[in-house]
Amino acid sequence: MNTPWLRVILWSLVVVLVVFYLYLRSAAGAYDPRAYRGADLGLVAAPSFHLTNQKGEMRRLEDYRGKAILLTFLDGHCKDVCPLTLQTMADVEKILGKDRSRVAMVAISVDPLLDKVGEPALVAQKGPSPQEWDFLTGSLEALEPVWKAYGVQVDQMAVGRFTLNQAHDTGFFILDPKGRLYRYIQSDVEPILVAQLVKEALAAGETR
Repeated sequence: MNTPWLRVILWSLVVVLVVFYLYLRSAAGAYDPRAYRGADLGLVAAPSFHLTNQKGEMRRLEDYRGKAILLTFLDGHCKDVCPLTLQTMADVEKILGKDRSRVAMVAISVDPLLDKVGEPALVAQKGPSPQEWDFLTGSLEALEPVWKAYGVQVDQMAVGRFTLNQAHDTGFFILDPKGRLYRYIQSDVEPILVAQLVKEALAAGETR
């Protein structure tokens, strides 16, 4: 008489176990560096640029030749996503250890109105940032072609004669030491994965 109920209970237990197993797999995947590796950019030549860093020095893509590059686009006055992006870059810098000297950390401004040319990013003064990095700024006319070349969407709003940045794409472009695009990955991933991809880019520059 109890057999139907027993079957129901057993099947319920099976379902619960399967769901729990799938949950564990998905949770593990969220932290497994092998689960998500961003987009393969095919080692094509990266677009060049000619911008000014926070020390007033001119920087071109070619100036970083011989180093892998961790490149992002940043609003120096952002208070939400950009501080987290800088935190990730700082964490990657620590994880790289002895390979740090072979990697350039670079951020290009998406806010030419507030990010004054040749001045530090305000966001770096309020939270963690890499010990060594270039924050590249320029006029709207200088920056817009770079955004377009890298496919970075910057939403802007006109206020009188000024153009304000409202939002922009976040993520990291990873370049090999020959200046080729290796990977693109969102910035909200584990720093250990970003560091792993940077090391792969270093190796790609030596072997391909």
